[in-house]
Amino acid sequence: MNQANFIFLLIAALAFASCRPTARQAMVDAEQPTDSTEAVTSADTLRLVIIDKSISRIDSVVQARIINPNDYDVNYGQEYTIERETDGHWQQVPFPKDFGFTSVLSTVAAHDSATVYGHIGLLHLTPGHYRLCKPIAGKTLSDDFFIRSGVKFPTEIYR
Repeated sequence: MNQANFIFLLIAALAFASCRPTARQAMVDAEQPTDSTEAVTSADTLRLVIIDKSISRIDSVVQARIINPNDYDVNYGQEYTIERETDGHWQQVPFPKDFGFTSVLSTVAAHDSATVYGHIGLLHLTPGHYRLCKPIAGKTLSDDFFIRSGVKFPTEIYR
């Protein structure tokens, strides 16, 4: 009887311990974005999150975080596109002829994140609703941002 009680307590303790999040999971949960557009995504979904959704005249880049809550590393290159929402449809913004990307492969480790940049200073952008689209690990991820009224690109520093 004593051994049966011990086994029962051991099984109960293991079941209880498995319900608590691990330290790694607690860290990932703490890094989850809190804005309403990302709240609907699953905690185990690779995603791209724009850091500052409102672009001003002095900004020439859109900063975003790639969040990898998975148990494996993911790779990505430097490529991205910018799209503008017009009448409920997304249309790709053309890049200048001399615009290019370096051929560099980067990695986001499992349960980690990385900052990426979308350079918009050379693009002909006017106030409106845009999104940064980035191929990551065989998927195209995106998040939106806004260019405020009174802001127009290309910026002075790129002319």
